[in-house]
Amino acid sequence: MPLAGVLIGPPVGGHIALWDENDVSFWRLSGSPPSMLGAGAMIRADDETGRYREVGLLDRETGLLVLRDREPGPGDTPVSQLVQLAPVGADEAKAESMRGDVTAAEWLGDVAFAAAARGEWLAIHRGSWAGPFTPVVVIELLQAADGAWLSAVRATPVPAGALFWSDHAVAPGAERQQVTAPASHKALGLGGALAISAFLEWGIHPLMLGMTFGPNPLGPWSEPAH
Repeated sequence: MPLAGVLIGPPVGGHIALWDENDVSFWRLSGSPPSMLGAGAMIRADDETGRYREVGLLDRETGLLVLRDREPGPGDTPVSQLVQLAPVGADEAKAESMRGDVTAAEWLGDVAFAAAARGEWLAIHRGSWAGPFTPVVVIELLQAADGAWLSAVRATPVPAGALFWSDHAVAPGAERQQVTAPASHKALGLGGALAISAFLEWGIHPLMLGMTFGPNPLGPWSEPAH
């Protein structure tokens, strides 16, 4: 079957967007979001800075999306996940996916937490192969002067008036805004809600988002046991 490489956006209300090198297409998921997506396991498209985006393989004729593990399985056998999709128009996908949906925010929060556990940060931006990747929200782990871990969500530009963001002060004329909290699964998870809120304020539909990962020089993080 003819397979083409595609970048995959976050699942929103049972829909996803896929970008090939020329265009974006919209699809309805036949089941739950694929477990490999956002988990750091898929084939990656890297650049010279060490940042990467996850790449799937799409058969447009059958609507079959193939996700391949970047690490061979037992006996060097590639691990694949097959996802059946149905094509849908852009307007229909955007309208259907936003009817009371909160799963995109929760899903992105889980992806940010998994990235931190791998020692990576997550950047959320317009979906595209070429960029520019602004506006952008970055969710990452930092360390305070006393060594305490902090969850940081940084938006560029300032999402003035956005839900959650407007509760935090920002300096006049600032080019970006950052919200920090003691690092925890919950704090990282809330990063997804902050990201969706910012993009809605910027007038960008959640289906139009893409994801980039990169190495955190502080390394992997794990939530302390209580």
